[in-house]
Amino acid sequence: MNRRIDTGKRVEIRPDGMNVLPLGGEESYLGRLIGYIPSEMVALYLFAVGMAASGAQTSHAKLLAFWVIFFLVWILTPIYMWFVTGRDPKGPLWPQVILASLAFPIWVYATGGPFALCGWYFGWIASIVLAFVTVIFGIYRPTPGS
Repeated sequence: MNRRIDTGKRVEIRPDGMNVLPLGGEESYLGRLIGYIPSEMVALYLFAVGMAASGAQTSHAKLLAFWVIFFLVWILTPIYMWFVTGRDPKGPLWPQVILASLAFPIWVYATGGPFALCGWYFGWIASIVLAFVTVIFGIYRPTPGS
């Protein structure tokens, strides 16, 4: 499966306003949304946190492990997305790399993660933020042909 969002073909506009090339191949809203969510990184994070939670001896060690895992996976997210979207001859799709890198901490925030142990974390705010970000990210369309 190709992880890169299909942006379709560039469309040339003739002087009379007619398109020379069809738009075929452009990704749907749901397809773009799935492409922007770094599901592999979320799965990696959840697995690593689960392992740390079962192996940590103290609550301090668990908290430290949660933050370290969060930052490591967040750093890995743009590298991974650059790699998987760069397999296309067009090169990496930078908007997808950037949006996936922004989506990861929002998903972790929404699931609680180490943020849940902070005094300023509220689950209902996390849910609202996740809902709005999900809708907004799905609306964004990369430039055709990129």
